[in-house]
Amino acid sequence: MAFSQSVIRSQAPAKCGICENDRPIKWKCIDCSKLLCNHCKENVHPQFQNAKDHHVVNIKDMGQPTVVELNINKQYQTKLTAVSRISYYYDDSLWIGSVVDGVLQRVKPEGTKLNILSRFNIPVYDMAVTQSNNLLISRVESRLKQISSNTGTLTDSVYNVSPFLSMAVYITSDNKVLVGSVNSDYPKPGRRVVILLNQNGDHERVYEHDQHKQPIFTLPYRITYTRNGNIHVVDKVSADRYRVVVLGWGGDIINIYTGDTEINKDEQFYPRDIATTLKDNVIVADETR
Repeated sequence: MAFSQSVIRSQAPAKCGICENDRPIKWKCIDCSKLLCNHCKENVHPQFQNAKDHHVVNIKDMGQPTVVELNINKQYQTKLTAVSRISYYYDDSLWIGSVVDGVLQRVKPEGTKLNILSRFNIPVYDMAVTQSNNLLISRVESRLKQISSNTGTLTDSVYNVSPFLSMAVYITSDNKVLVGSVNSDYPKPGRRVVILLNQNGDHERVYEHDQHKQPIFTLPYRITYTRNGNIHVVDKVSADRYRVVVLGWGGDIINIYTGDTEINKDEQFYPRDIATTLKDNVIVADETR
């Protein structure tokens, strides 16, 4: 299932992203990331380059769940017991990881099989590809590992979240790194945070408390990010309770998503992964149990 990003809430009233007048805001262009009044939607926005291909939505519809139909195009066989993580690589190959087998493979589809290009005997909790095509790996350690696109070797990266342990990892559009982290003696009670690191590995921001100075996360184990700066975190609250927390760039909680009222009426909301599409919609993989 999918849900669109939430409308930003702020103290000042939102204005049209084109004319900046006080006309009522009724639309948003997902591709331009602009709020639009009726006048600009009808008369100005159509003049933008490739505007006919842009996705303009009524802001009343934003945040509402929609059904995504998935059809199997091709299937590929792997000898791994289970594929727990997968990332697309720049040369049409894939990185696939199996926590069960403790294996990470770079593979390329050929026919109905996956040709193994490289293999590492390491368990991978999460991974993400940087803009320079290096692979960052979380192994529930303080320092992220890295596989170089040039040498193909596994080394320590500059990204260290000490005194925490890394869980989730995500690369933003400006090549910064978001890391969901837990206390070093997890699963004992302790601090649970999302850390923003720059390309030098410096900690630029720590997301830990909400507007009321209360802890936000219980177990932040998957992250994605939208172009307006919103951070979406899959948070495991307990063994049978999960949610998606949406944070503004400043750290305020914008929304908390706990499942679809119809789909999850009889089935527990159990998000296994989260991703952002090119249209800036957020897709949650919900495993019914």
